[in-house]
Amino acid sequence: MSAPEAFQTIALFGATGQIGRAFLDALLRPSTAGYEPRVRVFLRQQQFDDKAATIQDHARVDKVKADFGDVEQLAKLLEGVDAVVSALNGPGIDAQYAILDAAAQAGVKRFVPSEYGFEHPWRKPGDDWTHFHPYFDIKQRFHEHMLLHPAMMSRKMTFTIIGCGDLYDQPTETYWTGWAAEQVPERYVFPIVGDPDSKYEVTKISDLAQFVVAALASPSLSRDAFLNLVSDVVSQQQIADLVASCSGRPVEPDYVSEEQAHAYIERPETIPERARQSRFDPAFWYIVRLQQGTNKFRRHPSLVHNDLFPQVKLTRMDEYLAATIGRRVMDDEK
Repeated sequence: MSAPEAFQTIALFGATGQIGRAFLDALLRPSTAGYEPRVRVFLRQQQFDDKAATIQDHARVDKVKADFGDVEQLAKLLEGVDAVVSALNGPGIDAQYAILDAAAQAGVKRFVPSEYGFEHPWRKPGDDWTHFHPYFDIKQRFHEHMLLHPAMMSRKMTFTIIGCGDLYDQPTETYWTGWAAEQVPERYVFPIVGDPDSKYEVTKISDLAQFVVAALASPSLSRDAFLNLVSDVVSQQQIADLVASCSGRPVEPDYVSEEQAHAYIERPETIPERARQSRFDPAFWYIVRLQQGTNKFRRHPSLVHNDLFPQVKLTRMDEYLAATIGRRVMDDEK
């Protein structure tokens, strides 16, 4: 059951993206019994006509046209909102500065910034300092700003920062998460960087979405908190073996050594074409995979909060692969 103080009106930014769509779905169909928040979906005014049509119509959803850089306009549109949830990504994350100021003006109680990951430093061999990819740094810069914002420092507004494992069900990443492809290919090819048997954390996007919504339904448990959700702990080789078992198709891992990964990150122009098939900078992917293949994509158990909201059921990777690849193969064979 949702707590009596559950946030009842949520402003969602980034609802047309991969993660944002899952958040909206979880807000409308939460695993927390009795929780039925109203959702204001904020869309950029220059994209409103095209994007609004992609957002499902629902009695609890209001579609709002806004200039994400206009603090005064945003403040008016955020009046009556209990919590802001951002699923903005890439350059869109910078819009959070104006959104935060507007939320403070409007009296919003909770701010959930775009995080949903695990920041990884790149320690270049031979260097005496650590490097951070811009994708990580842009989030960290905003977090530093948010935590010291006057509304936060005065405790008029609170925050929840939610991290997770590598999001394993991204069908658009045809090379990096090839097992998530919507069609079963004749053979699978995806990278394995470093030690194939090194364990690392993964998270299903819908599990993350339900966890975020559970945090909104229980404000006291998620107040001023850094929380992390991990659906499963696997290795790159384990995934390859599971994909082969579920699909009955050949799996040809594209093995990359630690040394080669470091070389790709340092000299992105040498990255092979197959690894460039991504919405993200391929050097970013090699940094992430390097952490996975060197036993560094793990958190201490005290930093994993899977048990905080027991109503959120986690999806192990073998279950996911059986329900996707395995089912598709069975359907094709009928």
